Formats: sequence, C-alpha cells, structure tokens
Amino acid sequence: MAPLPGILAATIMLSTLPALAVAQRAEVQEDRSWKPSHIALAAGFVTTLWIDAAMTRDAMARGYRETNPILGAHPTEGQINTYTVIAGLTVIGIASAVSPRMRPWVLAAVMAVEAVTIASTVRQGISITF
Repeated sequence: MAPLPGILAATIMLSTLPALAVAQRAEVQEDRSWKPSHIALAAGFVTTLWIDAAMTRDAMARGYRETNPILGAHPTEGQINTYTVIAGLTVIGIASAVSPRMRPWVLAAVMAVEAVTIASTVRQGISITF
C-alpha cells in the first residue's frame, strides 16, 4: 500500500494538468467576433423564423393542424410565440458557441430549414401576411 502523502502528491500534480492545458490554449484563442456575413445570415434566420411563426399563427386561426411535434396539433398563440423565442435564442446561442468557421454553416442550415417550412406552408394555401 502506497503511503498517503505519495498518493496525495500524485493527485495534486495530476489535477493541475487540465488547468495547464487550458492555460496554454487560452493564449492562442481564435477571434470569436461576428463578421458582417454572420450577422446577415443571423438576420435572415430571424426573419424566416418570424415569418414561419406568423404563418403558423394564421394557420392555427384557420383551423389547420400543426405538424411540429414539439408544439402539438393545435398550439395557442402563446405557445407559438414562446417556441419561436426559445428556438431563435437557441440557434443564435449555438451559432455564438461554435467556431467562426462553422457559424455560417449553422446559420445557413437553420435558415434553409425555415425557408423549406415556409414554402411548405405556402403550398398548403397559407399566404405570407404581415
């Protein structure tokens, strides 16, 4: 059995390794600021999300059935608004957390999903109204 001071010293020494690795990585941190193209993509996403929410509210007022399993078949206006805010903040948060190199891909992907959703809703006879 190893003496307790030896185990304690080894534990303390090994527990400092992650901190040293983080400190080294902190010196070469990349620039995480948003470029104008990132802001434009985020604005496009927020716009398509807003249009999708407006169309969903209109569809629910007309008696349509919602296909989003998170919202359920007949969400209230408050549920739609809450979902929209949470979805928007989540996507922007994820875009902020990923590397600047990945950010345009994340934003473009979610904007494409929203554009497809809007197109599908228009094909069902719900127009874009403001």
